[in-house]
Amino acid sequence: MQRLFPFVIAAALAAAGFGLAGPRREPVKTPTPAAEITFEQLIAMPVPANERYYVIVFGSQSSPKLPRFTHTWVAGVRATWNDGQTEPALETHTISWMPATLHIRTFSRHVEPGVNLNMYDSIKIMQSKGERVSMWGPYELRSHVFTRFLVQKAFMESGAVGYQCIDRGGEAGRCGTGCDCIHAVTDMDPEFSRERYPLRLNGNDASRNIVEQLARRGTLPQGVREQEWLRSRLGLDCAGIERQCYNGPVNDMINPRYLPYLFPQAGMSSRATSQSSGSAALATK
Repeated sequence: MQRLFPFVIAAALAAAGFGLAGPRREPVKTPTPAAEITFEQLIAMPVPANERYYVIVFGSQSSPKLPRFTHTWVAGVRATWNDGQTEPALETHTISWMPATLHIRTFSRHVEPGVNLNMYDSIKIMQSKGERVSMWGPYELRSHVFTRFLVQKAFMESGAVGYQCIDRGGEAGRCGTGCDCIHAVTDMDPEFSRERYPLRLNGNDASRNIVEQLARRGTLPQGVREQEWLRSRLGLDCAGIERQCYNGPVNDMINPRYLPYLFPQAGMSSRATSQSSGSAALATK
């Protein structure tokens, strides 16, 4: 029994979430400045009247799905309507985080140099690997989310962060110096941790989850209405890209303090209804 005692203690500590070296550490998230900007700061930034913003979410995976042959990436598009032009000028920005070698080492516990691909190279490279490419959108995107997206893109390209496929452990989880393709996008989220974007969701599942977060949290002013004209302008209606549709809930997870900013007319209407109800109640007393 005495010989078994150390093993019993070790098992009890492990069950309680402790190792022999101390409590289990939570993985360290990359220290992106995109998550530090407040909603109020972003909303206060002026928005040019002749600009609109859009988002396209991509996913790819092999068949059968293998983690090393999956990818998630997101493109943000700025459309600017200038005087004398019949169509808007388009400016595309993409977060498509891959190892610089373009070869994913699924079980590596070390951060390696990463590279941010553009939208078109991402499509071509994933297709060359035999992966089927899927696309959600384009959807119109609120300006403050587009601004946060640009900050995140700049951070990913700054050299401050590398790539690690399973970033929950190893060097990335310990130091916060690396991430995978999913968290390269979602680490910009100021409200939810990586638990909302688990690595068990990869490829199309991860991309669909990002679309769901955008749709349910009020970031798409026209909901999931697809902007077909933009898809055509960007050349994304060609064969080889599978269009996906999101059919889940919309605008049901909005932070209450954001409602007056995101839906000012609805806020005014509800306040007017409340005031009229209060007046009617007073009149009956």
